[in-house]
Amino acid sequence: MTTVSQARFRPVDGSLSSLSDEELCQLVRDADERAFSLLWERHVSAVRAYAAQFCRGCDSDAADAVSEAMLAMLQALRGGRGPVGNVAGYLRVSARRAAARRNQRREREQPVADILDSPLEEQDVLLAEFDSTTALKAYNGLSDQWKSALRSAAIEEKSASQIAQQLGIAPASASSLVYRAKEALRTQFLRSHVSAQDKECSRILDRIADSLRGRAVNRYRLAIASHLQTCAPCRQKRRHLEQINSALPAKRAA
Repeated sequence: MTTVSQARFRPVDGSLSSLSDEELCQLVRDADERAFSLLWERHVSAVRAYAAQFCRGCDSDAADAVSEAMLAMLQALRGGRGPVGNVAGYLRVSARRAAARRNQRREREQPVADILDSPLEEQDVLLAEFDSTTALKAYNGLSDQWKSALRSAAIEEKSASQIAQQLGIAPASASSLVYRAKEALRTQFLRSHVSAQDKECSRILDRIADSLRGRAVNRYRLAIASHLQTCAPCRQKRRHLEQINSALPAKRAA
């Protein structure tokens, strides 16, 4: 059902590009994901350049700060809060605070070399540079446990020990949980880029996404190879997935 605010703000031709930031924010509150995608496109470059000033030359920290600011704004808007009109200013303040938190974390925390999975302090980028709608779809496809782990680490900035205390598990287990949640998000993000109506093709694409992220590679190798020999569309989709995967952080070996 179209809400009053959606009917008020959405142009007759269906395009959102002519709407102001204030109008787009209201549409995001009304669960219009296209509106948030447009806000992302409008502001991500400028906010990244601004955040870089506070990240001591670390590009990945700047990208992480922007991702956190954007995702925090999305969460706020979905909760009926967030900016009203000055989106650029809102994001600059959020990105600056996120950058400051990352600088403080780098100074006080040391890597834990004995943990097989990477610790929470790794500065890989989950959402920066990604199409926001696809990334959001991937996030929503995760289990509640993984979404909770990602939210605690990326949005609430909780440490491994804090998450461990919250869940009643060891800090190393909490670190491993967050790492596995990140990998699940990357796999879901990868899989969201291709689709197939045929059930067998869809099953193979799932296996291709898993194998590209290093999961069950040997188990799926023969089935994937056999299917690709006779399915040109899936061969093309695999090449597409390989290109996308090349831009994602590499999975660390256990």
